Amino acid sequence: MNKYNDGTGKWHSQTMAKFALMSSDSLVYVLDDCRRAIYAMPSNKKCEQYTDEIHYARMELTKRGSDPLADDNWDVGLPR
Repeated sequence: MNKYNDGTGKWHSQTMAKFALMSSDSLVYVLDDCRRAIYAMPSNKKCEQYTDEIHYARMELTKRGSDPLADDNWDVGLPR
């Protein structure tokens, strides 16, 4: 796997391909985990990568006909 922001853009296509093989439950976990990481340390330089992962996981779930963010309870327990 290429590194994020290596200038090639390969990380993005590799991540999308990887997410296409993951279960929906795993993708929802990625959404939740990335959101928690961003909330815990918003100044972390990896927040941009976490935001991309949220986007790609949601794109894949939408392709499958699921939109966990439409459910107001998908992130219960996280401050808003």
